[in-house]
Amino acid sequence: MKKKVIVIGAGVAGLASAIRLQHAGYDVELYEKGAVPGGKMSQIQKDGYTFDLGPTIVMMPELYQEIFQLCGRNPDDYIPMERLDPMYSVFFGDQPSDHYEISSDMTKLVSVFESVSEEDAQGLLDYLQEIYKRFLVAKEHFLQRPFRKPSDFYNLTMLRQGLKLKTFDNADKFISKYIKNERLKQMISFQTLYIGVSPYSGPSLYTMIPMIEFLYGVWFIKGGMYTMAQSLERLFKELGGIVHYHSPVDEIVIKGGAARGIRMGNTYIPSDYVMCNADFPYAMKNLVKEPKAKGKYTDDKIDSMNIPARVSSCT
Repeated sequence: MKKKVIVIGAGVAGLASAIRLQHAGYDVELYEKGAVPGGKMSQIQKDGYTFDLGPTIVMMPELYQEIFQLCGRNPDDYIPMERLDPMYSVFFGDQPSDHYEISSDMTKLVSVFESVSEEDAQGLLDYLQEIYKRFLVAKEHFLQRPFRKPSDFYNLTMLRQGLKLKTFDNADKFISKYIKNERLKQMISFQTLYIGVSPYSGPSLYTMIPMIEFLYGVWFIKGGMYTMAQSLERLFKELGGIVHYHSPVDEIVIKGGAARGIRMGNTYIPSDYVMCNADFPYAMKNLVKEPKAKGKYTDDKIDSMNIPARVSSCT
């Protein structure tokens, strides 16, 4: 008999987790308090216009395609993409000389830099070489590796790899080592703003973002980013998963030290496992009622945490 998993929250992470569990042979039911999938990857439709909320562009499209390929599907049937060229336009003023088109085609990109400074064009290539080395370290040892216990992270091997990332200087200072022209520097350092970090204070590690754009391109999902959420829901249902909308969860029921179901109002819904995609502070304060299960994350600790406000963007 298949084991049952309840997934709380139909955001992108919840949908992706539900798909992987369903594909792995579990019976999965997803509970979402809202009326539609996507969570923070949502959209607004008004006066004939559609606005994406949350993420607005795709970098490294293979990461988006992976889950469809895992289930034996052609990603193009779910999330058809177009590569943007140019990726973005930069304006410093009203004159033609103040306008730059930035492409992920290296021939075009180097040409733009050479039109300003051949020295900075060389600096661009040196920057890409250096930050790519750090990217490989981060990818292998940090970005795609689970950390399930403190010793997975706090050990000599990870410390040595962490030092290779050289996170001590800020993004602007790092870029300045390679590119001197102020306009060119601004054109490839503003991307830290994607995650709400100033290039003048954010770690130099975040200069991986423009590198990823230059080497892998910027992509657009036809229909907007919300197509991703809709397609994940579609795939989940095709695999036999069940989604319950307008279904706010009031409690994760803990029995014998393990999550054994959920409670909605006075209704208890049992399961073998519970996967929670709600924000961690909210879940620990509102969904986990048993003090022992909260561990060190008491309500007072949650209230004292410095949790930054979320920033959404529209295009």
